[in-house]
Amino acid sequence: MNKYVSTFFKDCSTCRNYSLLILRIGIGYLILSNHGWDKLTAGPERWEGLGTLGMQQLGITFLPVFWGFMAAFSESIGAIMIALGLGTRIGAGLLMITMLVGANMHITTGKGSPEMALVYAFASAAIMIAGAGDYSLDKLLCSKDK
Repeated sequence: MNKYVSTFFKDCSTCRNYSLLILRIGIGYLILSNHGWDKLTAGPERWEGLGTLGMQQLGITFLPVFWGFMAAFSESIGAIMIALGLGTRIGAGLLMITMLVGANMHITTGKGSPEMALVYAFASAAIMIAGAGDYSLDKLLCSKDK
């Protein structure tokens, strides 16, 4: 094996940090581009529909515009936070909750597949637990080693 490659893989913290970077950028980009931005820019009518559809499965019928906006926010701003590694645990937590609500909606209505929502929920949970890693704005801005 190439000496640079073997040196790279001997350092577990380096592998962990690169893995988190790849996971954060991948999840952030996919959620933002395929789900979040369109929802965020669609406005209150779309947010109301999202909030009604997702939350009524949980027995929550009040403030549908707010809940829809929060879903759009977590899938757009939260996704950007995850990708940049800025407020990563907050963004990942919001996205995880949104994806669990989405998976529940798919399961209870029988419409669509909950698979991708669960993949995003599990990935978000992993990011929330692990944090952003060293290659993030969280580390750059909040490091005590400055």
